[in-house]
Amino acid sequence: MTIDRRTFLESTLALFGGLGLGACGGGAGGSDATDSDGTTGSGGASDSTGSTPTDGTEGTTDSTGDAPTTTDTGGIDVTPEDIVTVTLTAGTSGALLPWTIGHFFAEGDVPTGTRLSADVDEFQAVVRNRWPDGSVKFAVLSGRCEFTAGTPRVVQIGRVPEGPDPAPAITEAELVAAAPDLTVDLGALGSVSLASALGSPVQQLLSGPVASEWRYRLDVDEQLIVWLFLRLYAGGAVEALVSVENGWLDYAGAINKLARVVVTSKGQTLFDSKSELDIKHHTRIVCTTGHSGKLWQDADPQIVVAHDTAYLQQSGAVPAFLAESTSQELLDGLADKYVPYAQHDLPGNALGGGGDSPSIGWLPKWDAAYAVSAAPRALQAVLVNSFAAGAWSVHIRDAETNAPPTFAAHPDLKLPQSSGDMYGGRAYYSGQYGTDWDISHGWLPGYVAYLVTGDWWHLEELQFFVKWVHFSSDVQSRMGAAGLMVRSLQPRGTAWQIRNRGMAAAITPDDDPERAGYAGAVGASFVWMRGYHTNALGLVIEPDQMYWGDIGGERTWMSDYVVGSVAWVLDLKVIDASQQADADAFMQWMGEGLVQRMSDGTNLEGWHWAYQAYSPVCSELLWPENQQQDAFDANWGVTFERFAGRPNGPDLDDGNIHATNWDSLGFEGMPVKEAFGGDYFEYAMCALAQCVNRQVEGAEAAFARIAGANNFAQCRAALAGDPRWGIAPRSFVKQA
Repeated sequence: MTIDRRTFLESTLALFGGLGLGACGGGAGGSDATDSDGTTGSGGASDSTGSTPTDGTEGTTDSTGDAPTTTDTGGIDVTPEDIVTVTLTAGTSGALLPWTIGHFFAEGDVPTGTRLSADVDEFQAVVRNRWPDGSVKFAVLSGRCEFTAGTPRVVQIGRVPEGPDPAPAITEAELVAAAPDLTVDLGALGSVSLASALGSPVQQLLSGPVASEWRYRLDVDEQLIVWLFLRLYAGGAVEALVSVENGWLDYAGAINKLARVVVTSKGQTLFDSKSELDIKHHTRIVCTTGHSGKLWQDADPQIVVAHDTAYLQQSGAVPAFLAESTSQELLDGLADKYVPYAQHDLPGNALGGGGDSPSIGWLPKWDAAYAVSAAPRALQAVLVNSFAAGAWSVHIRDAETNAPPTFAAHPDLKLPQSSGDMYGGRAYYSGQYGTDWDISHGWLPGYVAYLVTGDWWHLEELQFFVKWVHFSSDVQSRMGAAGLMVRSLQPRGTAWQIRNRGMAAAITPDDDPERAGYAGAVGASFVWMRGYHTNALGLVIEPDQMYWGDIGGERTWMSDYVVGSVAWVLDLKVIDASQQADADAFMQWMGEGLVQRMSDGTNLEGWHWAYQAYSPVCSELLWPENQQQDAFDANWGVTFERFAGRPNGPDLDDGNIHATNWDSLGFEGMPVKEAFGGDYFEYAMCALAQCVNRQVEGAEAAFARIAGANNFAQCRAALAGDPRWGIAPRSFVKQA
């Protein structure tokens, strides 16, 4: 990934207008893509180098890629086009080694009437999500091609016109014929075998001529379940993910289970926990000793993916980041091998405490590191920490549907039933791992892991955490099944749960009925907040703020979290059209307020951008009257003068970004900032960047002031050690 290094002292238009995503090439390619229960292309046999684009048909593309053609598809003109590359590296050599990855696509890159292609021997693309215009949003890509151990292979992903039906999909009968002998032994609790479940899968997750995948449920007892995810590739390779899960949503009296877990196949031990595990209430583990979670019946090809990070950021799948690299120290400090119930990089008992945690941010540190670098070490941490999230007692699966419970099915359910506590998990299961799930410090579990792998386990992890927060929240506050997230006790809790629900709406497959449930919960929250928040500052507070006692000023940085989260969710276009106008108006109201708080000295009605505060007093009234929407100051200039003891003015424009002075929290003592990290200026900067994406008036110019500061480059360089708090406008990132 490269990021434009030009000076930011140019005009706003010059700064942002010329920084769009660069072209990705122009050769022809081939593909097949159907929705999540369909099959996708394969075949189009080429030599073992994989130099011929594969589209699931034969003879429809120019293998040289030199002469793209335009095809009439009955309404739109489609030009075969390269979109993006991914880099795959195998730990072994072979002619047709199998692989599967997830990939998010920018809106319009794979429009209706086209399908995905790749320059490999065999390829399929199972489309799980589409943008409102019908173009592909997220797909699970599988292939088989030649690898030399340790040598990266660049795979070109492209698009071609729709073609004839692809080759037949691999069937479960073929899986049965492959005889995947798999047994999970749990000592005195008993053992279960795949043989008892073959022919009765709970769900088919992939269907195609290169790879098909099924999910099987094996009940150890009335409480303990083994979930098997079995993927069969063309050629007979079998890949498994084995997960042990304790407890259902409505199972009364659930207890911890002690067991040594051993997985065997064809007389070989694939996993052995070595000692008894304390499998806690409503948690789940993965039977793996590495990071991928996968057990192979035969040899593991050990294929590692590296996505194009500039494309990933530019697509909207993740925020864009200012970091130009990641330090080796950062990568070396991340988790690399999963151990059931180990803390890894997750916050453990510090989750509800004050201060920063690597998990906090629009993306956790490990996910942000991958989004910037796509380094193998970062990928390991992404997967390990997603698996580690299984140790929280939030896994409340519906035994009837075999899925996380829907909003609509349990409108009046409260967990814990007799507590007003809204911090999901506290006082519910005394044996749960670490600490409660603190809504106000909640991270984003499973999301990036699912984006890069397409593995269903990770998608469910995000869904479980979203549903836990919902059912642990007050029934009236959430408006029953509506799923509002507007009273989390702190605005940051609202921000993080809007983000999590928005991401769940973005990546839960379109043909899953609950995808609309996630989207509806987010949209309803936007509509409610649009009606509630009417103050003149664009500042989000909580209706229940009196309960957590910050009775002096307003924590503007928590509101910034809301701004950035709403902007990101809106970029992904997940909410219903009936809610869009209110959502856009709410975003503009917040964004305009933030832009005023990032004013230069010429705006006497604005707060000065370079001097951000922890908790400025925004009203002439005392608490609790100062929490009333009509009691807020008329503009940020009034608030700044109260804070600084003087009006905003041009003489304050010293060209530097200033850091908060913790000794006095005052104005004069704010030193020049030396690095970007977890501080109150960065929170505003990150939210402002996402306002640029939403085209909030004045946001580009405000961000240009930041980027033109004397100490901007020095501060930016520090993000190599932790990129989380350096979000940039997407126009900032260029593809090489």
